[in-house]
Amino acid sequence: MPKLIALALVLLLAGFVYAFMHRNPVRRGLAGDMLASSARPALLVRPASGLVPAGAGVVDIAPDTASATGSARVYHALHASPGRGGGGGAPVRLAALLAEASSEYRWPLDVTPEPGVVLVEARTATGQLAGMTVHAATFALPPDRDALAPAFGDDPVPWRSGALVRRFTALAEMRHVKLMVEYREPLVVAGGTAAEGAPRFGRPAVLDDPAALAAFEARAEQAFRLERPDGDWAKGKDIVKPDAAPEQVKRREITRMLGILERDRGDDR
Repeated sequence: MPKLIALALVLLLAGFVYAFMHRNPVRRGLAGDMLASSARPALLVRPASGLVPAGAGVVDIAPDTASATGSARVYHALHASPGRGGGGGAPVRLAALLAEASSEYRWPLDVTPEPGVVLVEARTATGQLAGMTVHAATFALPPDRDALAPAFGDDPVPWRSGALVRRFTALAEMRHVKLMVEYREPLVVAGGTAAEGAPRFGRPAVLDDPAALAAFEARAEQAFRLERPDGDWAKGKDIVKPDAAPEQVKRREITRMLGILERDRGDDR
């Protein structure tokens, strides 16, 4: 009899879980103009005041795997400001992406930025944001490797030399979900002006200026807030799916940006 009671309780609990998930399917997309997910994980990426919407979309990609190609759906929300921190000076961009791999794949533990960028090895760090483990890295992004540049609705001229990027990456749901938030400022050359092609040839001087990098990274940390809503948030009533990303968005570069997938074998290596 005790075994039958235990089995009945397990089945009842499973029924409640199924009913909850059926009534409250996971919704990912936009809450207002902010990247949001109702569950698995529940989150909201809130840009700092002064940053205004600059684009949003969803796109399906086919990342490489060890033996073939996988599949993932990527949601993005973009914000920009005509002035650093909402004031005068150089413009800034903020890109938030949520990439969900198909059920048979997951994202690797290695979240090192993709090939083709100029990484500052000493400027990587790991910490906690809203209870999630987040890996941060600073690098220079050449304009021809910028997957999202065509999606921003701001003035493209200051970005002709590429961007200085502080990327924050988190993995969730047994690595089936990857969250990536990038804070960007235009790369400049001597004299404080942008020059087309600058990051393609040699190493941008700012990457060897610790004081400038520290100030840049401090601005990056203030450019957004990661929130983990609860309660009625799981119903996803305020979350809508964005339109498909425009054709000019470089899907191949988004795939390169997010990295490869590996097959889910049920472990956590």
